Amino acid sequence: MKTYRQNLGQSGEDLAVQYLRQRGYKILKRNYRIGRAEIDIIALDQDDLILIEVKSIRTNRFGQGEEHITSRKKIMLIRAAYRFLDYFPEMSGKNLRFDVMVIDFTCFPAGIRHYQGAFWQQS
Repeated sequence: MKTYRQNLGQSGEDLAVQYLRQRGYKILKRNYRIGRAEIDIIALDQDDLILIEVKSIRTNRFGQGEEHITSRKKIMLIRAAYRFLDYFPEMSGKNLRFDVMVIDFTCFPAGIRHYQGAFWQQS
């Protein structure tokens, strides 16, 4: 049985995927685990391979979702990206981009903020 927090995260990721598909992104993987890291969404947008961290929030009491992505989390995601490319070398010719999406459940309907190239980008 999932916890409330897990259900909130799943709902946020579902909305993020819907949002991305409506904008022409091709979703390759969801909740992809590499070692201790998990990449919420891996997508393609033309020649860009995009690794997306989704943060779902239900209150602003502890700050905005963007503020909860620590430098440690960023490093884990960057390392996971390189390991993903080791497993899928056919993707190595793509531009690598890290996006952050915040799904804000403090309002109805939920707000979506999408930050492209949010914390690191390689051409």
